[in-house]
Amino acid sequence: MNKIIILIATIFSINIYSQETETENWITDLNFLKSELPKKHKNLFFKISKNEFENEIEKIIKQLDKDTDIETSLKLNQLIAKIGDSHTTLSTSHISTKRKIIPLDFMWFKEGLFISGTTKDNYEILDKKLISINGFKTKTIIDSLRTLFVDENIALINTNSSRLLDSNILLKYFGFSKPNDSIYDLELSDVNNNIFHYKLMEVENDMNMKRNKVFTKINNEKPFYRNNSGKSFKEEYFPNEKIYFIQYNKCVSRETIEKYGDKETAHKYPSFSEFEEKVLKTLETSEIEKLIFDMRFNGGGSSYLAENLIDKIAANKKINKKGKLFVVVGNDTFSSAIFNTIYFKDKTNAIIIGEETSGKPNHYGYVKSFTLPYSEIKVRYSSEFWKLTDDNDVTIVPDIKIENSYNDYKNGIDPVFEYVKKN
Repeated sequence: MNKIIILIATIFSINIYSQETETENWITDLNFLKSELPKKHKNLFFKISKNEFENEIEKIIKQLDKDTDIETSLKLNQLIAKIGDSHTTLSTSHISTKRKIIPLDFMWFKEGLFISGTTKDNYEILDKKLISINGFKTKTIIDSLRTLFVDENIALINTNSSRLLDSNILLKYFGFSKPNDSIYDLELSDVNNNIFHYKLMEVENDMNMKRNKVFTKINNEKPFYRNNSGKSFKEEYFPNEKIYFIQYNKCVSRETIEKYGDKETAHKYPSFSEFEEKVLKTLETSEIEKLIFDMRFNGGGSSYLAENLIDKIAANKKINKKGKLFVVVGNDTFSSAIFNTIYFKDKTNAIIIGEETSGKPNHYGYVKSFTLPYSEIKVRYSSEFWKLTDDNDVTIVPDIKIENSYNDYKNGIDPVFEYVKKN
């Protein structure tokens, strides 16, 4: 059975004052959702009851005359989150024709949530830890944001909250900012734990803002595992350490697009067959004492793609030994990357290292979709259930937990690589 699972990140790019869909059209859409999603989903009511689901839709319908489109769509997202399936989501970004945001990018470290990007005129707040917005502690805000997505593990909470915290719309929706506010009071701390406040103005989310973005400066150089982390896969041999590093960022390739996607665009994707051939040749010809297979950024695709390569690694008696083979996972490891992690655990003697995964071993997936007729919200839903283990864990906990620290990142250090090198 084909195990293609897609990571859907819920990103709300919408305007709280937008109200275009007529009430009767919303009613049609909501009733359509109520009837169609239970039919199409593999098992919609595994967590909430049918009565709960239908009652929540009725509550939304009763508020349509006073709610804006954005408020209705957010209530829908909250309802979908209650279903408890992280692959079942809504796409609502098209509801807005305009969008303003708080110009911030965030990264989680073990010390907390840090500002990793902003506009040039706010460069002085780069690398600062966020404590509160408008007097509301970060944890309090995240506790509200997590009602918009499935929050069954800390990795999902960290990954999704860092993507949503720049939304002035969401801050207003949850009452952390007043409707007409355009300036936000940030409470921050620096590396010496000095606390200070900074006034930040919301901006248009356009190309001009993106061109004026600046990001955290690395003291030496970006940790090599973050270089080209947007590529589907890459590899590098470190002769001094005799370590072979394979980074598998996406379960997507020319071959999977040709088989399951738009064949006309397949040539734009890298070939995994060619990559696999190069990896196997390096394993054969280079003096390798340890192999790192890194999936900490892998959000899914087709789990079958890497299975042949994993089988070949499993058959390599020199590498497939405890202390020689390491599989890296992290907060972004999800969906088909979970299949591959479990496959490694079943087939090899790999040590799993890194941080907890956002994906859980047993989960719903194989995503399909339909669209609500008037609001044009795309509903993505799971059509299969995958049972990979006898346990019902909500995450994969690494054998060796290695968290990223802010100082390591700033100094271009990969704590995972350092661990493998020394052990």
